[in-house]
Amino acid sequence: MAAGEMAPAVLKALRAVSVEPVMLVDGACNQAMLLFIENVQMNKICSVNLGFPDQVCNNLSAHPEEDVLVQREFSLFAFYNSIIMSAIPLIFVLFMGAWSDKYGRKIPLLWTLIGHVLHAGGYLLCNWQTSWPVEVIYFVTFLEALGGANVGLLSTVTSYVSDICSENTRTSRVSTAHSLWYLGGPVGTLVGALVIKDSGYNLALLLVLLAYLSAVLYVVFVIKESHGPFAKTASQAHGSAKQEPSPDSKEVSKLRMASDFFNWRRVVESFKTAFRQREGNTRMVIMAMLLSNMLRRIARGFFMYMFVRRVLSWKATDYGYWVTYRNLLAAIGSLFLVPILTKMLSATDASLAAVGALSTLGEYTCYSLVSGVAQTFLMWLGPPIGIISNALVIAIRSMSTKLVSKEEKGRISAVMAATNGLMPMVAYAAYSPIYYTTVDTLPAAQFFFGASLNVLIIIIFM
Repeated sequence: MAAGEMAPAVLKALRAVSVEPVMLVDGACNQAMLLFIENVQMNKICSVNLGFPDQVCNNLSAHPEEDVLVQREFSLFAFYNSIIMSAIPLIFVLFMGAWSDKYGRKIPLLWTLIGHVLHAGGYLLCNWQTSWPVEVIYFVTFLEALGGANVGLLSTVTSYVSDICSENTRTSRVSTAHSLWYLGGPVGTLVGALVIKDSGYNLALLLVLLAYLSAVLYVVFVIKESHGPFAKTASQAHGSAKQEPSPDSKEVSKLRMASDFFNWRRVVESFKTAFRQREGNTRMVIMAMLLSNMLRRIARGFFMYMFVRRVLSWKATDYGYWVTYRNLLAAIGSLFLVPILTKMLSATDASLAAVGALSTLGEYTCYSLVSGVAQTFLMWLGPPIGIISNALVIAIRSMSTKLVSKEEKGRISAVMAATNGLMPMVAYAAYSPIYYTTVDTLPAAQFFFGASLNVLIIIIFM
């Protein structure tokens, strides 16, 4: 391609950029926080709640009895913490989904990112105050949950992207946005692992806080509202039903927006959208997607970091490098393999979902066979086998917006996000007793449970 032809193409691609940078930054921060918070939690449980000395907490692998006590206490704390992280985002996305259909997506997006800012800042403060017990983190989790957490962000972004693109390009645009979120993961874990190795957790958490603040500023000053009373231009996708009528910006007051948000009728409307009678077998397909999405999220609820600490004696940096490797392969699969399957091989969303579940099944099977250092290679073999695992969630989210009208997209995304958001609590309720009872005999037992759930997903989409 000549330089004269390349420049307009590049400019066109840049003009099409919207929420993608936010997804990249949030994905990096999200995975970095997952690496940080479990260490902060376990350190507080060990040193403050259980009162073990620093020489024990800094080298738990050399103290097996104390390690088992810490891991059991952690599994209980993680379960109670997951209740906060599941119940409150459920309320947020149910109300916000229908609300955003009327008032736009920008305010929900900002609200979620502000929750991320408070989450990172709260962990920074908790880690700095070494005498605070682990229970203080419940309040930090509450602040994150008020913003809808990850389910709030992903559902809002899915609805926003659906607003600004046509149905023909929706799968690829949703795939790109979510792929960038996954691509940010290895960047965040790699940088996070290097920072905590050389400078500790306080600097690492501060960098995450600053990155989240930059994402907030980007949304405020760069992102354009897709629809609603605050949209300067209409961004409706072609070939979709008419958007729900929005009030004029001059007629909108803060009191009216707040009262509309806490309107229980909108929650009822969201669930009616998901379960109402439709032509053919559309309602059955939507219900199958909801079930598959819940099973997918439950299957991911295992205690991976505690597992590799106990079985392989990995440190936080070792785990960070592995997560970077795993997330990078998953991002490559999302960015390149998913488009190949959909565009070049014309794979349907249903077949894409089945392939994703099969890939996840193979990955979890590898982890389930790890019983000691001699099987470490299986930990590195699992991610290549699971390289296309993200195809499952991409296909489900794309299908959900294609089966409903434009005015229902926010509602169906809200129901999917709400049911998905409840699943960490269900997952911890399932995995906690499994890991609690097998941690000193067969810690890998949890992966057999996760693999079996993916078998059910494959059956649903066959």
